[in-house]
Amino acid sequence: MPASTTYSDDMIAEMKAQSPLNHAKAKALAGRGLFATRSIKSIIAKAKSEGIEYVAAARPAKATTPKLTKADLVVSITQSLNADSGSLDGLRGATTAALMALMASIA
Repeated sequence: MPASTTYSDDMIAEMKAQSPLNHAKAKALAGRGLFATRSIKSIIAKAKSEGIEYVAAARPAKATTPKLTKADLVVSITQSLNADSGSLDGLRGATTAALMALMASIA
């Protein structure tokens, strides 16, 4: 049978004392006796519903460099070899790693 989803006043008071909560603090709370039957996600959700400040971890920034596609590699290889644009279209089926290795050996 699943544990009760209600939180006691003592549990809420402990979360308020730990404010502002973050993932590490929620994990530490989940390891203690009072919160032993609660998951980290449950503690975070309850804190948010009670208006207790929660600071989420910053997400990593996306790469700013454009992704090199296989089509781009085939075009670069074709230009490096001064080949006809349609003569190396079969390379599009190769893996990106193989195309990069071929480009490196040409350059």
